[in-house]
Amino acid sequence: MDVKLEGKKVLITGGTRGIGRAIAVAFAEAGADLVINFASNQDAASETYSLLSKYGRFIRMIKGDASNPEFGADLVQQGIDSLGHIDILVNNAGVSHNTPFLMLEPEEWKRAVDVNVNTLFSITQPVLKHMISKKIAGRVLNLTSLCGVRPVAAVPVHYAATKAAITGFTYTLAKEVGRYGITVNAIAPGLIETAFSVNLPETRKEDFNRFCPLGRIGKPEEVAHLAVFMVSDLNSYMTGETVIVSGGL
Repeated sequence: MDVKLEGKKVLITGGTRGIGRAIAVAFAEAGADLVINFASNQDAASETYSLLSKYGRFIRMIKGDASNPEFGADLVQQGIDSLGHIDILVNNAGVSHNTPFLMLEPEEWKRAVDVNVNTLFSITQPVLKHMISKKIAGRVLNLTSLCGVRPVAAVPVHYAATKAAITGFTYTLAKEVGRYGITVNAIAPGLIETAFSVNLPETRKEDFNRFCPLGRIGKPEEVAHLAVFMVSDLNSYMTGETVIVSGGL
């Protein structure tokens, strides 16, 4: 199948590195116009913009903290103003730290909740209000984690807890907005080649490869290819689901 997103208008949070960047590239390649939010790394944003510009689609990068409700509403409005409307929202903004629970500082716990969970509210609510008012049968795609679906050894508690919240958010929100023709789904990657996996101790990577049936860490592009299908018109009857991409774990 040739999956296309020709003419689709997309807002992506956390879209300048790792899985988020791979999704942005795959969407642009499939024909989508993009507004991409990033928190602070201007160099990563510039690199991402350069990668995307070759596809000839509309691209706009917007810097800011998407967990802030005031900025979230403004970001969504800027997205609507830039694109005309929003067909697809990808909630990919997230943080991860390898701090054990007993060493975790309150600020680090709060930051994980703010970025990994509160951003869902700040961005998704105004996007859904827009979709419903314009009668857009839109798509919401959330990025969670394998550890948010089932237990995974040696995963930080605050990371697993916030990712599990995304899984619950996805399922229950899908029930609420299905009547409007809007679907809400999630992807739960296992260990993927991102900054998080690069910084893991070699022993952790070796353990993963030993227990993973496919025997390797995944690539961001492998998640992105699934993301394209999940928000496409071909995927018209799936909602409330979290799809695991973990190499078989």
